[in-house]
Amino acid sequence: MKKTVLACLLGGTFVLAACGAPSTPTQAQVQHDARCAAGILGGAALGGVVGNRFGGGSGKTLATAAGAGLGMYAGQSVCN
Repeated sequence: MKKTVLACLLGGTFVLAACGAPSTPTQAQVQHDARCAAGILGGAALGGVVGNRFGGGSGKTLATAAGAGLGMYAGQSVCN
C-alpha cells in the first residue's frame, strides 16, 4: 500500500508540473491552477479508491495504481 501511495504522489507531482506557471501569474491563472490541482488530486484519490475494489494481492496494488493514474488523467483532461 505504501508503494502505491508513493507512486500516486510521484505521478501527481509530474502531472502537476506539466500544468506550468507563468513568471507573474494573474489571479485568474492562480485560480485556474488551483482548480486544476484539485481536479487532478481528486481524480487520483477517487480512481485509487475505485481501483482498490478490484483484484487481490499484487493485482489489487496494480489496479489501485492504474485507477489513480486514470483518475489523474481524467482530472487533467477536465482541467484543460
